[in-house]
Amino acid sequence: MLVLLGPDFDGSDQGYQTLARATGLLPYDLRTRVKPGSFGLIKAFGQAAQAEELAARLVAAGFPIVCVERQVANDPDRRHVPVHQLELGPSSFHLKLRDREMDVPYGALTCIVEGEVQPGRTGGTPAPGVASSGALRAVTPGSGEMQVFREAHLTAAIGYLAADLHFATVLWIARIDARIFDFGPHRSGNLAVDLANLTNELAGRAQVRVDRNVRVSSVASFAEQPPPMRAGSPQPQSLRGKVEAVDARFDPYSRMVGEAERVGRRRL
Repeated sequence: MLVLLGPDFDGSDQGYQTLARATGLLPYDLRTRVKPGSFGLIKAFGQAAQAEELAARLVAAGFPIVCVERQVANDPDRRHVPVHQLELGPSSFHLKLRDREMDVPYGALTCIVEGEVQPGRTGGTPAPGVASSGALRAVTPGSGEMQVFREAHLTAAIGYLAADLHFATVLWIARIDARIFDFGPHRSGNLAVDLANLTNELAGRAQVRVDRNVRVSSVASFAEQPPPMRAGSPQPQSLRGKVEAVDARFDPYSRMVGEAERVGRRRL
């Protein structure tokens, strides 16, 4: 289980010092792990009781803390449903999916996670501030390593901008894929600007946060793990029969942040 510090952390010197005393970690180490404005990993535990004990202590000290199961990162129930169009209304927004449409109250949205998706990107990204001994010496790559290197360069070229909409009552995630999404007559021609304008407007109406911190948050590094071996629950029809090319960094990160926001909302 992961103990995460929320984005409301003020990042002050006193805050880091207090956090260091409460966790037993060095202030320098904490500054590389957690930053104001994004979720950051405090500690990972194998036992839920240990995580909950630390979380309770930090909450009592005034820190915005949530605990999230690490299995959430690759939970098969948290699949992506492509969104083709979105219309904003007075009290709800209208989602147009591949095979159905639905109206969603703004209050059902918990957060939006925006960033670049690179289908086929593999895991293993080092955590911020952590260097392996292998990074400090010259090595001769084998054929397998060279193949991974080539694939990484090939997949990087087909990355695309996306925004994941996370909801309070369902686990599946509505994904706005900038390559196929219809931005309507007001699009500027710049996909990054159009996507940011849309997510900012939606987040403002729903009063939720847009997370764009996958490049800087330590959660992204620690969210990478092999998928759990268990059967998933029934999926929306939009997902059946479709095999996703996953991004082993952005996709797990989005799921972790979505769950962290959901847990935090339940505490309010």
